[in-house]
This record gives sequence, structure tokens and C-alpha cells, in this order.
Amino acid sequence: TDPVHASTVWAGVLIGGVTFTGSIVAFGKLRGLLSSEPLSLPGKNLINASGGLACLGLAGLFMTTEDPTMAQTALLATTGISFGLGAHMTWSIGGADMPVVLAVLNSYSGWALCAEGFMLANNLLTIVGALVGSSGAILSYIMCRAMNRSLTNVIFGGWGTVGGGGGQAMAVTGTHREIEVDGVVDMLVNAKSVIIVPGYGLAVAHGQYAIANIVRILKEHDIEVRFG
Repeated sequence: TDPVHASTVWAGVLIGGVTFTGSIVAFGKLRGLLSSEPLSLPGKNLINASGGLACLGLAGLFMTTEDPTMAQTALLATTGISFGLGAHMTWSIGGADMPVVLAVLNSYSGWALCAEGFMLANNLLTIVGALVGSSGAILSYIMCRAMNRSLTNVIFGGWGTVGGGGGQAMAVTGTHREIEVDGVVDMLVNAKSVIIVPGYGLAVAHGQYAIANIVRILKEHDIEVRFG
């Protein structure tokens, strides 16, 4: 078997499997079908590391064996492990980071398509996959820079933490204040400088257009607007 052909087949299966189940979990979190809280299984870091090492071992077996049955078994095992890794890694990320995760998964889909283009000797698939993969990677980097976080911190945010922590919950201090829409409008109009901190709720509610209108109106009144 041609090593290049075999490696692209394996890469396409691995990346595609992670993208498939990861996208399903991300959709569930954004749709509210799944809890937005990150999943913290005991030994989750060991699970991810073991899955990655197992896939590398299966890749070596797939590309070196001369037995078609063994190669098919290795590929099917890689598919199953990639499904589990995609679901577990995405489930372990909090809902607030899902927009970045979607950009990463979009990049993954592009690289999977690029691998399939190499496998099928199809230049169109290779070029389109490279464009989708690179644009998704660039978008992920820009979003992480805007959040003042690294991509590895988002994807492996729970790395090194102990799942299912015990102890007493942190006490909530401070004074709770409620404000009506009219009060918010009055505060904005009479302010000299406004700082807007977008969050997960804004993304889910598709409130970016309303925020853009508010920023435009405030700037028309010579009010400084910044984003935090």
C-alpha cells in the first residue's frame, strides 16, 4: 500500500470522526439539548491521551500490515475511537467557548476534506479543503486573541484539573441589583464612556445586531464605546 495514500485515508477517518461527533455535541450545547457545563469525568485527561496514543498505534498498524482484514479492523477501531474523542473533548468544554469550538471543528472538516482530496487525487477537494481548514484555523486564532486566551487553553481548558471536585461551593457576596430597560437607556445616554463585554448569552440570542445599533447611536451622541 502506498504510504501517502494510506496516511491520508487514516487522517481523513480520524479527523472526520472527531469533527462528526464533536459537531453533534456542540449543536446540543448551543441548542440547549445538553448542559452547557463542561463534562468532568475522573481521569478525563488520561482518557484523551490514551485515545490519542491508541489512534497512533492503529495508524502504524494500518500503514504497515499486509493483511486486508487487519487493516480494515485498524481503520474501524480508529473510527470508533475518533467518535469517542470528538464527543468527549467537546463535552469537556464549557458552553461559553462553543463559538471557538465551532470554528475549530470547521477547520477540522476542511483538513479532513483535504485528506480525502489527496486520497482520491482530486485537486479540487484538496484546494477547497485547505482553504476551509486554514480559514477556520485563522478564525479560531482571531477569536482566541479577542478573548485573551490561547487555543490550547480553550480546547484543553480542563487539562490538569481534577474532575468532580468536592468541598463547599464558593460563597456569593455582593448586592444584587435589578434594572429596567428605561434605566439602562438613561444610564447609557448620560454616560461619557461605555464598556461592552460580550458573552455567551449574547451569541446565543443573536444580539450582535442590536449591540451594533446601540454602539452606532452612542457614537452619534459622542459617547466613547469600548469592548472588553
